[in-house]
Amino acid sequence: MKISFHGAAGMVTGSKHLVELDNGEQILLDCGMFQGLGHDTYTMNTHFGFSPNTIDHVVLSHAHIDHSGLLPRLVREGFKGNIYCTPATYDLCEVMLADSAHILQQDIAFVNKRKRSQGKALIEPVYEVGDVEKALKQFVKVPYDTEKQIGNNISLLFTDNGHILGSAGVSLTLNDGGY
Repeated sequence: MKISFHGAAGMVTGSKHLVELDNGEQILLDCGMFQGLGHDTYTMNTHFGFSPNTIDHVVLSHAHIDHSGLLPRLVREGFKGNIYCTPATYDLCEVMLADSAHILQQDIAFVNKRKRSQGKALIEPVYEVGDVEKALKQFVKVPYDTEKQIGNNISLLFTDNGHILGSAGVSLTLNDGGY
């Protein structure tokens, strides 16, 4: 098993932790957006550090944008698997991700207005509302204290951790090569 950190390491934003099992299955724990890092934020939010189309499962601990905010981008770039979360986390993501898409579009319009006047190349939003709608179809709601098999060798259990509505402590049981 290999665990790599693609955000929230040395900072408190952009939570993304990739678990790669010896059998090749990949589980992404959270898929958060980087926020408040100046001009590097756009680049950090458009480059994952891994291939989205190789991820098998996403497990989402809660709805804060620094934990869920790049799910639409992940789907846009080829993630086809399920996104597991609590029912309340889904409800919050439904609103928050759509709102985030609108904010991203407004921000990019402002940035591109300046770029256009300077003769610089324009940029695209990190994701759009259509990407949010597509991502929401991949969510699977799992109630607290209900074990859920998510792969041949992977089970998931959410427990209430009281952080925000729907937030969960995540317990994964992994059978990786008999260990």
